[in-house]
Amino acid sequence: GGRGRRPRLGMIRAVLWDLDGVLIDSYEVWFHLLNQTSRVFGGIPISREVMRAGWGQGIAADVERFFPHKTIAETEAYYHAHFMEHARHLQVDPDASAVTEELRRRGFGQALITNTPSPLAIEILRAAGLALDSVVGGTDVPSAKPAPDMVHEACRRLGASSREAIVVGDSRYDREAALGAGVRFVGLRIDCDTRIERVRELLELPELRSVRAPTP
Repeated sequence: GGRGRRPRLGMIRAVLWDLDGVLIDSYEVWFHLLNQTSRVFGGIPISREVMRAGWGQGIAADVERFFPHKTIAETEAYYHAHFMEHARHLQVDPDASAVTEELRRRGFGQALITNTPSPLAIEILRAAGLALDSVVGGTDVPSAKPAPDMVHEACRRLGASSREAIVVGDSRYDREAALGAGVRFVGLRIDCDTRIERVRELLELPELRSVRAPTP
C-alpha cells in the first residue's frame, strides 16, 4: 500500500512538473531532431521503435546509444541550436496554461524537472506560453531521472521540504525520482498513490486548494 509517509493535507507548497507527456508533447519534435542530429553526426537513421525504447532517458543515454563519438556538450549544443526548427510538431496540453496560472494564484511555487537540458527546456516553455518559477534540467544535477537529484534541487530552489512538494509526472522515471526523494507522486495516466487522467484534475486535489499558513 502507498500509505507510509504521505504528507498531511494542506502542507503542500510546491508543485514539480515533468515536461514531456505532461505539460507538452514533443515526441514528434524529438523524433525529427534525433534523425537530423544522426545525419549530421554521421550516424544511422533512428526508427520509431528504437526511439520509443529509449524515450525520456536523458541526453547522456542518447550519446551512449546513438552518438558515442560525440560528447554530451556537443550533442546538447546541437539539440539546442536546432530544436526549434521542428517546433511545428510541438503540442501543448490544452489545460497546461490555465492550471499553472491557477496554481500560482493559489500560492504554490512551481518548478520544472526534466531530463531535457535546462536552456532548451526554458525555450520550450516559452514556445508553449508557460511560465514556472524554476527549471531544473537533466544536466543541472549529477544524475538525471530516475535519480532523485532533480527533485531535491527543485525543492531547494522553491524553499520547500520533501513533505511540502508533489511531483506530477507520466513515467516510471518520474515516479522513481519522486519516491527516491521521499516526495508524493501524482501520476498522469500512470498508477501510483494518486492518479489523474487529465492535467486539470490536479486542481481538484484537496491538498492543492490553496497554500495554508503553517500552524504554530
